[in-house]
Order: sequence, then structure tokens, then C-alpha cells
Amino acid sequence: MFANKAKFLLPAALCGLLLSACSDSSGPPPQPVVTPVDSATAGSIAIRVRYAGEVPEPVEINMRASGKCAELHDEPVYDRPVQVDDGRLANAVVYIKSGLGDRAFQHPTEPLVIDQRGCLYHPRVSAMMVGQPLEFLNSDPEAHNVRGRPEKVSSWNFMMSRPKSTRTVYFDKSEIGIRVGCDVHPWMSAYVSVLPNPYFGVTGKNGEVQLTNVPPGEYVVATWHETLGEREVTVKLEPRGKQSATIDY
Repeated sequence: MFANKAKFLLPAALCGLLLSACSDSSGPPPQPVVTPVDSATAGSIAIRVRYAGEVPEPVEINMRASGKCAELHDEPVYDRPVQVDDGRLANAVVYIKSGLGDRAFQHPTEPLVIDQRGCLYHPRVSAMMVGQPLEFLNSDPEAHNVRGRPEKVSSWNFMMSRPKSTRTVYFDKSEIGIRVGCDVHPWMSAYVSVLPNPYFGVTGKNGEVQLTNVPPGEYVVATWHETLGEREVTVKLEPRGKQSATIDY
């Protein structure tokens, strides 16, 4: 399902405890035979994600059990899974769920990097393509373990004890909303979505994602949020068309 590459070696005893972390392979899955997209007829889809209602109050994260983590922050740190600005929802994954048929797309070689900094994951919510490297970086003086809790792809669990150490994971199939956590610091959570096509994004403060160079067709565009779940909308895109849709939570 995936391969891990380490830039440092783990002791044999630790490998026995963290078996999935000690497997290794030559790298990402092979590139598929790509289906070209005709840029002369491709169009774009703009998705806006809105949130109505009362926004849950943020909860302060108690880092006092780990003195080193607490020392990395001058102010209190809050957990805000639902982030709303003027009715626009951030941290929602937007992606084309169906409609592309058997089209195949090249795997990106540039890694998606998730940094462990201040005993938090940055970014908290991210998306990437099948076959693209997912690199974990430890920018903290504190040791972390990184445990992936997918439902479809293989799980992983490895230690990152050295500052600036990295580990890389690859996926050969898609899955939405894979939770990543640290057993040492249980408040740490991140969510990674792995997509089979390049038509995806994560909303920022403006709650919007632009999907570009999309071939004409009829698509189901979906959104996913870590606490609010999934929504869908159908979009029909004409040749060289520009479509927009709003998804409400």
C-alpha cells in the first residue's frame, strides 16, 4: 500500500515494536499511462463552502503534561476544528468525486510536507494525489510518533525522535480524511486526503477552491470536513466553460 523511507536508522528492538514503520521499498508506485487533457476545451469549476449557524467555541489545549511543548508557546493554544470567517468555512477538502471515468493522471513528485512544529501539525488538513510523496518533518526538540489511522490503505506508526528528521510515506490508492495522530501528545491531529486525480483543494479563510484545466463533462464535486462530514453537488461543465457552485454546511 505504501512505502516508508527514513533518513535515519531505528534500533532493531524498536523496529520490532513498530513493525509497519520498518518496512521499506524502492519508492512510489509506478506512473500510469496518462490520459491527456485537451487544454483547448478544458474549463474551470469554482466551489464556495459556507457554514450557517453557531460556530463551536474553541477548546484550549492542555500541554502542561509535556513541559517542552508548553515552552514552545507564549500564549494559550486552542483547538479549532470548525473555522469560519464571515460564513465561509476553512479546512474543507474539495474534490471531484466522480465523472472522470477511467482517466489517469501523472503522480506529482513534489512531496506534500506535514511539519510537527510547536507540538502541532502544520497543516492540519491537507490533500494530495495517489503516488505523491507524503513527508513528515519534525521541527520540534520533542520526540513524536506518527500514527496513521486509515480505513482502506495500510496503517503506519513510527518514531521521530531527532529534530529535523523526516519520514516519507507513499500511497497506491485513494482515501479521504485519513487521521494522523501522535500517541505521545494525544491532542495532535491532522487529516490527509489522497485523491486519484489532480482536481482538489483545501479551502482557506475565503472558503473557496478553484479547480482548473478540467475536461468538459458532468461531475460530482464533494467536500469533506473533519467534524461536519461530506456534501456533494453535481456540476455540468461545457467545453471551455466556467462553472461555480456553493456547498452549505
